[in-house]
Amino acid sequence: MITTIASPFQLPAAPGALCLILDASFDAQLQTYLEDAAGTSGALCVPLLESTPYAGVQDVGPFALLCPSTNELTAYASALLERADAGCVAYVQNPRHFDLAIEHWRSLLTVRTDESTEQMMRFFDPRWLEPLLNSLNDNELTEVMGPVTDFAWRNELGWRHRPPAPCIWEGEVQAPGWFDLTPARETAMNHQRLQVLAGRFAQDYSHALPIPAPANFVYDQLLAAHHSGFTQTPDQERWLRLSLRLGEGFWSRSPHGEVLARPSLSLSDKLVELERL
Repeated sequence: MITTIASPFQLPAAPGALCLILDASFDAQLQTYLEDAAGTSGALCVPLLESTPYAGVQDVGPFALLCPSTNELTAYASALLERADAGCVAYVQNPRHFDLAIEHWRSLLTVRTDESTEQMMRFFDPRWLEPLLNSLNDNELTEVMGPVTDFAWRNELGWRHRPPAPCIWEGEVQAPGWFDLTPARETAMNHQRLQVLAGRFAQDYSHALPIPAPANFVYDQLLAAHHSGFTQTPDQERWLRLSLRLGEGFWSRSPHGEVLARPSLSLSDKLVELERL
């Protein structure tokens, strides 16, 4: 079960060796900083896209780190992950398992779609790590976590923690592309992502939601927004505000339904028109 925790940089989320996946696309100086800091902190730093089909974009890609202790490097990582969706924290039982974790994470970078094509999956993105993990059954969760005992990440609900999978991983790293990102999986992940946002918006709008199970109400509104084509978080929040002002189901009533059905309006313009009503 995924729970909210204190920052793992303040209070370790699990026993074992602390690992980080940090994305250089959020900090142009990340690679230089990591290379310099690794020499003085004793940390191991590995370019995660190296030896993969995506090696050409490693400069703006993820780096994996094994951090033996709390130091300036972990302080930097803490600050980066607090301000940006720049990666996640992972734990392995023993530092010797770090190389195995690297190999496993590289296998997860490439996924198969229903058309048997392969594409890159940024599994370490904290916005999507929780939806991914919550979309898995016990056996799938075990395979995805692999040698990692625990994951921690920061999303709209704060710092989150996934404890060890319920099954025992057999210790065999599979070839890249073993994970299937089917349409059903993507749908499940989208719904789980909406659950995260619903939890956050239920907190933010608690003063306007004096009802039982406010997160369920918010989720229903976000799902309706998603089905109407509004997939961006700011647009979904605007939709929620419309629901609070106009009432649940406004999208199926006149004149709101007619506005949403107008093909001449962009999604942004439809929201503008609805907000004017």
